[in-house]
This record gives sequence, C-alpha cells and structure tokens, in this order.
Amino acid sequence: MSDSISTKIDFLKQLGSDKFKHRNQSLLEHLIGVRDLLKKWGAPEYVQDGGLFHSVYGTTYFKPQMTTDRDAVRDLIGEKAEELAYWFCFLDSPRSQRIAILENEQLKKDLLLIDKANEEDQANASMDRLDFYKDV
Repeated sequence: MSDSISTKIDFLKQLGSDKFKHRNQSLLEHLIGVRDLLKKWGAPEYVQDGGLFHSVYGTTYFKPQMTTDRDAVRDLIGEKAEELAYWFCFLDSPRSQRIAILENEQLKKDLLLIDKANEEDQANASMDRLDFYKDV
C-alpha cells in the first residue's frame, strides 16, 4: 500500500471509521472496498479517493458523520475528490436518480461510478456473509 493511501486510511481511522459498523463489516473495510473496486475498474485516482471518502460527512443512508471539516479532507485528497465525497454524502435518496439529473456530465459520471462501487461492495459483503452461513 502506498504512503499516500496509508495516510488517507490513517486519517479515516483517526475519525473512527474502523469503529463504525456498516452492515456486516466496519465502515473502514467498506470504504477501502469501494476504493479497491474503483481502482480495479481503472477510475482516476481522484475518483478512487472520492470513493474512499464517500461517507465521511454522513449520508442519507448512513447517519454517522465522521467530520465536518471539509478543509482537512480537501487538503488530504484534493479538491476534485473532496467535491465528489461531499456530493455523495448529501444527495438525497434515491441517490442514483438524484445523480442522473445533475447537469455537470463529469460530476455525474464520477458519482455514478462511486455509487456503483458502493452498491457492489455492499453486495459482495452480503454474499461473503451468506457464504459464511453455508458452512455453519
């Protein structure tokens, strides 16, 4: 893992993301899972970072708000990534429909990719749990 990623993950740990439960994993595990999917799909680094921080301010679905300090997040991950994280956190439900009506095409494309990774990581975590129970 690169120093840059380690620094970002350490920041998320300092905010307590490894202590929050997110379905059947920690929030930190979910955030890393989203980032890993985005990386696997060849998303630009700023989109990967936006995915890693996609719920740092809380979301309509996931209420814990780890921070309100946008400057600290922006300093760590950059302006484009922080903007993605911010938008993702504050879009109302149903999120994919809210994203689809945004006028900025690049913002829309990036947020839809993060949303897809978010949903896929949650589905993968749920499947892992089902696999666990098959062996019990």
